[in-house]
Amino acid sequence: MKKVITLIFAICMVVFVITACDSDTPDESTAEGDGHLTIGFSWTHKNDDLFFGMADTLDYAVQATMGQHGFDSVEWVHVISGANAQRQADDIDDLIVRGVDAIVVYAFDSVAIGSSIEAARAADIPIILYDRPADSSVAQPDVFVGLDTVAQAYDAGVYFFQMMEDAGVEPTGIISIIGDLADQNALNRIEGFDAAAARFGTQVTVTVPSEWDSDVALANFTTAWLANPDANVVLIASDFIITAVQSVLEANDAWVPMGEDGHIWICSQDGFPVGLQFIRDGYIAVSGVYNLEGMADLFQNALWELLAGRTVEPYQTVGAAIMTRENVDTQVWWAHAYE
Repeated sequence: MKKVITLIFAICMVVFVITACDSDTPDESTAEGDGHLTIGFSWTHKNDDLFFGMADTLDYAVQATMGQHGFDSVEWVHVISGANAQRQADDIDDLIVRGVDAIVVYAFDSVAIGSSIEAARAADIPIILYDRPADSSVAQPDVFVGLDTVAQAYDAGVYFFQMMEDAGVEPTGIISIIGDLADQNALNRIEGFDAAAARFGTQVTVTVPSEWDSDVALANFTTAWLANPDANVVLIASDFIITAVQSVLEANDAWVPMGEDGHIWICSQDGFPVGLQFIRDGYIAVSGVYNLEGMADLFQNALWELLAGRTVEPYQTVGAAIMTRENVDTQVWWAHAYE
């Protein structure tokens, strides 16, 4: 990895070590067994930089604080379901049989995950949902830790539409590329973007399903663009889809940077490495960025409380930050480590 990884995670380590040093003695309630901690992590997929960033920041957070709680080593057991709800359920069952100390889940389906939550709780194993919450209609985990994705899209959207207004540009049509409707975060971002548009007296013209797949986004955005050639705004639920948008706009002579005639205004989410250069070059105006370090800090606090047999606040989130052309390289963002 590049040298910037060392810088970013060194910063994380300082934060977590300061937290760990608040007490000079281990928490007796979690200092059990041989001091070895085993955490099972069930991923729906772990195939891009955001997930590597999540795994890295969580590991640093746990390692920096585990000594305070009576542990001297941690083992992560990562299992990946390949975006298959039944396989994820089977994976979690295997983790339960293995007898891990805690289970973390990045869920594929916010409804189907309910049965696995019930199974873990029946086995008296703490279960934490990470980044993707369970649907309110099913059993809930001991804690959900993640990003406030309604606020992420709303705050980024408000900043974005204000930029347009300040530039004297009025939306003539808004195409919104959404994620997978089985993912609560995708629904949250729809809600946030819609609310931001409404605040500025406008609304989404057409919604484009992507299923979190660039090829699907490409096909559906092509259709939407041809049907709405006068649109001047594209909202993207996650900026790893930006290359699909680029392909369509380039094919229609509409891939133009900010400040030039014909520019299409783009607001995105997550701050993936692929989006950094597009922001630098003025194609993406705004991105609402994951606060992975903040999420990891919430996680490690909740983990130690649960292992100590204490209850925690069941729904814990952090806010996103706003990335623009002005601050893309003047602040440290998670994606810098993975460029």
